[in-house]
Amino acid sequence: MPRSHHLLVAISSHGFGHLSQVAPVVNRLHALIPQLKITIRAALPEAQLQSRIHHLDNVQYATDDFGMVMNHAFSVDTEASLARYQGLHQDWDDKVNALAQQFIDSQVDVVLADVPYLPIAAAQIAGIPSVALCSLNWADILSHYVGLEKPQAIIDTMYTAYQSARYFLQPAPSMDMPRLNNQRTIGPCCAPGVAQKQTLMSTVLQHKNLNNPWLILVGMGGIPFELSLKHWPTQHQGRPLYYLVSPSSANTHPNALSVEATGLSYADLVASVDVIITKPGYGMFAEAAAAGVPVLFTARNEWPETEALVTWLQSKAHCAQITTDALRAGAFEQELSQLLTQGLYTPVAPTGNDEAAALIGALFTRH
Repeated sequence: MPRSHHLLVAISSHGFGHLSQVAPVVNRLHALIPQLKITIRAALPEAQLQSRIHHLDNVQYATDDFGMVMNHAFSVDTEASLARYQGLHQDWDDKVNALAQQFIDSQVDVVLADVPYLPIAAAQIAGIPSVALCSLNWADILSHYVGLEKPQAIIDTMYTAYQSARYFLQPAPSMDMPRLNNQRTIGPCCAPGVAQKQTLMSTVLQHKNLNNPWLILVGMGGIPFELSLKHWPTQHQGRPLYYLVSPSSANTHPNALSVEATGLSYADLVASVDVIITKPGYGMFAEAAAAGVPVLFTARNEWPETEALVTWLQSKAHCAQITTDALRAGAFEQELSQLLTQGLYTPVAPTGNDEAAALIGALFTRH
């Protein structure tokens, strides 16, 4: 019997957006190649991986890719990030060669990265085709933050690794990546949730008997951000506002419930609410657009990916922007009212899932 094809998927642990972006592509690949063996290499909780990836054979816990060190969801610790990259690049060739041998020993056929570059560099040494898939790359992100103190040798190594991939797939919306010439643009990549508004409403009413509440999901994309809802609005047009929030924020507003208490997957929550409050981030923006749900988002001007994300969402969705100070103060009644009045819009199909799966699937050689 021929052996199964083996796909290794390396996923950044910088929030949950990278997992939500690549998981539907992996699931589609498995549908195209049912005997596909899937190994995930990441520093994410295994339960989180299993909630998104349907057929998971092996998990390798690895800290190849931390992205950037964050003070909180809106603030990068540049000094700590640079120190982490300097540590990662110590004995770089030894790390690459060791991982390349591991790929060979494990009979990996294709490496898919969103978007750690060490596994891509190792794949090249091992003679294995690789694909990068992401709306950003860490070389451009690091360059943006370190400015004049650029560790040029590290950044050049990062670009060289990304460039060695067969494709750098850029799902809409993606930041510009002018230094890479293996880019290939594709449609959005995400797994749209299933709207379960009545189920969600029943759960909410079990916790608090409200008359026909508006349901609002509040999420900052998997990076910790302490948020008090103490001064947030409580009603709109005579109907109560009910917030679905992280556990740490659930007791800061009379009309709030932890997302965990709903019993729904996060993607289904996104598809079941009236408005989402979030920061600019690929996963939340793409899933909201795929569900046709309005988005109230905060400014995140220092993050290089923000302009591309916001421009795209404004062209596709009902959305509005507020400052982080307005978010903390609850000073967004006008913007929230506008979005609740506008309501749902035509969902944006995640066509990148199939496009990426077809390109990656073609790299597997038949045995």
